[in-house]
Amino acid sequence: MELRKLAAKVENTRAEFLQADLALCFTFVDRFRLELEMGNRNAAQRLLAKTDKGYVDILRFLIYLTDVRRRDEIKQELNRIRMILHSARHRLRWESSIPSSIRKQSQSANDE
Repeated sequence: MELRKLAAKVENTRAEFLQADLALCFTFVDRFRLELEMGNRNAAQRLLAKTDKGYVDILRFLIYLTDVRRRDEIKQELNRIRMILHSARHRLRWESSIPSSIRKQSQSANDE
């Protein structure tokens, strides 16, 4: 019986860890957007890389989560992260194709 309690505790801890890591990914996404709006492309790219690493880490450990309901919930949130990452990469590529002089003009107009 003690072994079952320990296994349940490990399962719960694993799920909480994955959910915390997922929340951190969403925090990175929020900061990515903020940094990009402020024109800090390098910081935005670093945050995007951290989000991507978090996504991969969660995906790697998700297979060990045996609670199907919790695993499905985390998978749904991971899909949101995946779509956000795809969109963010597209946005960075698009913005990098705009000449810097035009970007600066656009930023100046937004600041006024």
